Amino acid sequence: MDYTPLNPLRKQIRLLTLLDGPWEERIKCFLSVVSLHDHPVYEALSYVWGSPDDLLEIDVNGQPRPVTRNLYNALKRLRRQKGDINGEAGRILWVDAVCINQSDHDEKRYQVELMGEIYSRTARCLLWLGEEPDEPEQATRKQERDQFDQLMQESGDILNDILSSIPHLEVPDSLLSDPRSTPDMGVDDFVIPRTLAEHWVEGFDMSKLNESEKVDVENDSIFQVGCLLTLLAHGAHLNCIAHLQQEPDDKVVTFRTRTRRTLGWLVSRPWWKRIWTVQECILPKESVLLYGPARLPWGLLLAAMSNFQKHRTGCCSEVPGVRDMFNDVLDTILPCEILNRYVDSDGTLSERKHADNNHHRDISTLFRPESLLWTFRHREATDPRDKIYGILSLLKGRSVTTGHPASKLITPDYSNSATPERVFTKAVYSIIEFSASLDILCQPGHIQRDLDSDLPSWVTDFAKPVNFAGALDQYIAQLPYYDACGGRSAAVSTIEENILVLEGVAVDSIDEFGTGMMYLGEEQQKSVFQDWYALAVSHAKDNNLAGGGSDVDNVGCKESFWRTICGDTILNWQPAILQNDFEPPLKRISPLGSSERGRQEAAFNRWCRVQGLEMLQTNDVPSSEDSDNNKFSIGNIAHTIKISAIGKKFFLSEGGCMGLAPFYAGLSHHRLIQKNRIVVFPGGKTPFVLRPVGKRHVPGLGMRPCHELVGTCYLHGFMDGEGMRNFETQKETIYLV
Repeated sequence: MDYTPLNPLRKQIRLLTLLDGPWEERIKCFLSVVSLHDHPVYEALSYVWGSPDDLLEIDVNGQPRPVTRNLYNALKRLRRQKGDINGEAGRILWVDAVCINQSDHDEKRYQVELMGEIYSRTARCLLWLGEEPDEPEQATRKQERDQFDQLMQESGDILNDILSSIPHLEVPDSLLSDPRSTPDMGVDDFVIPRTLAEHWVEGFDMSKLNESEKVDVENDSIFQVGCLLTLLAHGAHLNCIAHLQQEPDDKVVTFRTRTRRTLGWLVSRPWWKRIWTVQECILPKESVLLYGPARLPWGLLLAAMSNFQKHRTGCCSEVPGVRDMFNDVLDTILPCEILNRYVDSDGTLSERKHADNNHHRDISTLFRPESLLWTFRHREATDPRDKIYGILSLLKGRSVTTGHPASKLITPDYSNSATPERVFTKAVYSIIEFSASLDILCQPGHIQRDLDSDLPSWVTDFAKPVNFAGALDQYIAQLPYYDACGGRSAAVSTIEENILVLEGVAVDSIDEFGTGMMYLGEEQQKSVFQDWYALAVSHAKDNNLAGGGSDVDNVGCKESFWRTICGDTILNWQPAILQNDFEPPLKRISPLGSSERGRQEAAFNRWCRVQGLEMLQTNDVPSSEDSDNNKFSIGNIAHTIKISAIGKKFFLSEGGCMGLAPFYAGLSHHRLIQKNRIVVFPGGKTPFVLRPVGKRHVPGLGMRPCHELVGTCYLHGFMDGEGMRNFETQKETIYLV
């Protein structure tokens, strides 16, 4: 199809006019060129493209144009019947697949740069979740199978990396292909029934239904989701909402259980998994979710889930079942809700501040590139480069070093020379320069890469799928509370793009590792904690530290151990509230001797007793303590330890310190085996674990000792600038490859 060229200086875009027509008639449209300077009125369509192998034809400017089935279905739903809207001759839309010449790299680049304005200026964004299937399949079981398949794929990647790291290890074939490893998902007769179109017409009034019609509404799970969201959005208490009440028998299927499962199913549609849909639901001043004929205001969904979280962690926390209800839904929606709250109607960042315990935090930190890249890292993109480009329209603030706006940080480049590896590498380096911080290097997953990857070790492989663990994981939750760099700003350079050069202080090296802590059951986790503690006690005895001797900060072995597995942080004592603004209610463990410290340590000891880990207790706790506050404090300790320890290895350093390192630390696919070094860098809030890889040729400098970045670590006694006190005399140049 021929496209009329666009003028970037005029901020020109194309709009698609979807002509009116009966349901069964061929879809006809035409394109027109407009300038954003002229404030055109249009609706923007947000959707998943779908399979390029499943195409249907529409007419654009009188010529046949193939589009994916999902887009075809969306246009068919959005097309107005002739003469039903004040005689208007069509619906004006912005649809990226048609309005952008996808084969023109230059046009694609500057249209991507305009995405922020396009979605901010739209009269309304239409968030298309998909068409109803003619014969809905057993939805929940399929969802579970998909999740299991993804988990098995990720587990296989981990196993392959470990095996290739230890080439002499022989593994039985039975371990690699065990037929018992695939669970029987069972049979489930739950399906998503087709919703009745008349329930979604404008002006539908439930109060006018007669008894027979109410049965239809009760069986309409999609409509019941709308009812549930409306009640939640208006602030109803959870014990007053019929949809949220538990059934006496979990196997009984009622409209309550169907409604809850249907909401989870809707929020698991492919639309929620794509990186581009993040900006498309946050920037517009008004949006509506569409599924088949169903329409749900975007603001209704955000308000509903925000209120649900507030109620279930506050006044309604004791309502049976709500603590484990909608966890996946909340993980998906709340990051969007929080960001949506701070974008004004014109798409600019609100200047409001958020106060938390009298600490004012600039909201622009939520829109920093490293925060957005981690928060939405689980989202997918057909083109891996879009994992970076897809968040550009959300970047706010200015560089702390140059003052340049974040919007100019990265320029989209779809040329053949801009490989994903080059785009990721340039993005990470640009973000370090922009922020004068190494926060982008603190993202988990540096070692979860293919061993033959072309990426440097210091560059996250954003194309690698990650399992979504919620927005408030270790990177967001604990990182702001550390200051290993002592407030110093990062100063880095690169050699031929892929070698990162920076100065740092080697404060220690790792002497011995404990067992790695993965997502295990309670009994397996208990065994890992016992292994860690035995290692710590053995080391303490060898160094005459048992029973309250001295390590780096003059506290006893048990003292150092419990603070280490908590990452020296702890949740606040009251029931957790909505974790506003990516600033969870964490704080550092209080100093010895304070009353607050006594309560924190007592909570840890109660957790130990509940877990059957009495050997970890620092002192005895009366068994009669079972108040609600104690229950909350145990839960807070459990959540803190989960944030700190999952995916980590306990270690002892050569200097006698305890710490937590990435799960992969200690594994190496290099023949040269040296102990992992622990280094603190200006701009790094935590110490970093580096793997020596011997001398390599550094262009312009000759042979130099080089390192690979393994990841961040917690090193007890070195999280608050202690390692930087003699920086000028102890610093060395580090080459990361």
